[in-house]
Amino acid sequence: TGLAAKKGMIIRNAEAIQTSKDIKIVMMDKTGTITQGNPHIFSHSLSKEEMKIVAGIESNSNHPLAKAISSFQKSNIKPEKIEEISGEGVKAVVKGNEYFIGKPKSTEKYLGLLKEGKIVVEVYKNDINIGSISIEDPIREDSDKAVLKLKNLGIIPIMLSGDNLKTAQAIAHQVGIKKVYAGVKPQDKLNIIREYQQKGSKILMVGDGINDAASLKGADIGVAIGEGTDLAIDSADIVIVKGGISRIVDSIEI
Repeated sequence: TGLAAKKGMIIRNAEAIQTSKDIKIVMMDKTGTITQGNPHIFSHSLSKEEMKIVAGIESNSNHPLAKAISSFQKSNIKPEKIEEISGEGVKAVVKGNEYFIGKPKSTEKYLGLLKEGKIVVEVYKNDINIGSISIEDPIREDSDKAVLKLKNLGIIPIMLSGDNLKTAQAIAHQVGIKKVYAGVKPQDKLNIIREYQQKGSKILMVGDGINDAASLKGADIGVAIGEGTDLAIDSADIVIVKGGISRIVDSIEI
């Protein structure tokens, strides 16, 4: 509709606007939805040579965290073998050595960073931890206001994140979200949505990544953030072209 376009949205499924009146729960992905989805390296404990290898591996991935690492350090290193493990990280072979870059095996020593909302990835070479990288993804400036508006409309905001619970809770706390599901894989997101639907709730899901495509399709209304992946946008009923999650409130109020 014309009004939606003015508010920076594309309605791909007109029924979504009718359904929006019945929405009681809004589920949101964290990265790129509540946060800017433009993560950058905050700190790391790798040597320059190790960082080049890690950047060379990560340059093969479209994941926002991989992009943060590969843009931090220029690298011409090409892995001999590479395998992405959904929700865990990436495995690769470089010069005969096996590397794993991904979720920490234990979060104990990173609690300070995680409580600040930073994301930590560990680097392993032949099963030995050679260091870690902490990544920061700033919160979108309209996220806290949007969450407050949703609550004022009687809608419950819920965060779904593939990240560690401490990181997810820190970000949720900053924007006023109480209910958080962390460490969730793409299939888990879809299962959580179905669980609430079976209890009779109509769900609006907002996301921006490949990991969100199935849950955007499975929700009663799927909303994709416009800078997101093509797959997420193709799966959505509504696409937010301009602005952040405050547009969700507009889509419910249209």
